[in-house]
Amino acid sequence: MLDHPATIQVLGPSQDKRRSPHIAIVGSGPSGCFTAQMLRKQLPQAAIAVFDRLPVPYGLLRYGVSPDHQGTKAVTRQFDKMFGSGEVDFVGNVSVGKDVSLDRMRTLFDVVVLATGLATDRAVQGVSGDRVYGAGRVMRWFNSHPDELLFEPHFGDRVAIIGNGNVAVDVLRLLSKGASAFVGSDLDPLRLGHKPSHIHVFGRSALSAAKFDSVMIRELASIDGLAVTVNVLDSLDHQDPGVRAKAEALRDLADGSALERPRVRIEFNFGWQPLNLEIAGGAQQLGLISTDGLSTARQIEVDSVVTAVGFAPQDCQPESGHTSTGSDPEGLYRVGWLERGSAGGIPHNRADAKLLSSRIVADLADETTSTGRRGLRALAPELHDKTVDFAGWKRIDEFESAQQREGRCRVKVPDIATMIEIART
Repeated sequence: MLDHPATIQVLGPSQDKRRSPHIAIVGSGPSGCFTAQMLRKQLPQAAIAVFDRLPVPYGLLRYGVSPDHQGTKAVTRQFDKMFGSGEVDFVGNVSVGKDVSLDRMRTLFDVVVLATGLATDRAVQGVSGDRVYGAGRVMRWFNSHPDELLFEPHFGDRVAIIGNGNVAVDVLRLLSKGASAFVGSDLDPLRLGHKPSHIHVFGRSALSAAKFDSVMIRELASIDGLAVTVNVLDSLDHQDPGVRAKAEALRDLADGSALERPRVRIEFNFGWQPLNLEIAGGAQQLGLISTDGLSTARQIEVDSVVTAVGFAPQDCQPESGHTSTGSDPEGLYRVGWLERGSAGGIPHNRADAKLLSSRIVADLADETTSTGRRGLRALAPELHDKTVDFAGWKRIDEFESAQQREGRCRVKVPDIATMIEIART
């Protein structure tokens, strides 16, 4: 492939932004893109640039949303339209904190929004080992994230999933589905190796406090060959309709599942706290204790453990700039998971973006945040042609879509070097 120097597409002279605010958004996931979209509507005169450390945009939508949930991923079409209009610049392959410091960004942009999310899996105390995998990392692997290019999980026959949120159910579903069930997804067929025959799901809380949505449980009913049991199925008469819906979904799933010669056996357990993972008799034993006040101990044999108990900031994440009082310095903002923690889905990110954009507009209006900085035009020479712009992303997008095989809607390019090569062809 021919290697042409990358260029940054910036707004032309006809749209003079020199006296208008220059806004940088760090992170092109849903929070970052929704923020850009909202600010574009409220500040049409602003020059807005969205940065990402990868050559491709959309963050969590591309690499965190399950590959068999293409309907959720489709929100990227509106962001494609936004970037394609030229009203907002995409600046890919630029790591803020590495390629350019956050302090430098703040000297060049009137507003800097950190929308980098949370990508590091929280650990479960006492549970560690070569076959203990964070659910976030597993989901990135299923989604062919370049950070997981060398990651090779070995799930084995018996898997324990620790957690009772939607991410835990995503992992459960992906490990339970047969190969034919991934038609229409963007899951790389190479990710379909040996599947487990037994999956235990453990949640520390009771069913009434489980975080998953009932629709996620009902989706499991479409998978053939499952035998599902639910230990301690309560809350069917709970006053909260949301809790009742979860209990009813689990009951219906268990009642409708295969009882003879299933392909996969699934067991939901509520009210169990993991204690340790030990080797005994040549096998891994996961130790647990009940949280119902009785402190009942239990051990199960497992080949692997997937932890799904939330996320924390990455070590390489740019500093938020929060002061000791918890406030942001002038012109610096946070949004999405980085601001409120790893709770809530795409609609919550959109709501966050709407609130933040209104706050930024108000700060600019009352001059709490000053303007007059030089923006992307001044930064571009410092990046030494390493960036991938939106046109480069579209070349990658078209290449991936053309690689359809085995019923997939696309096959993602899994490494950064190849992405850049395609983007510059």
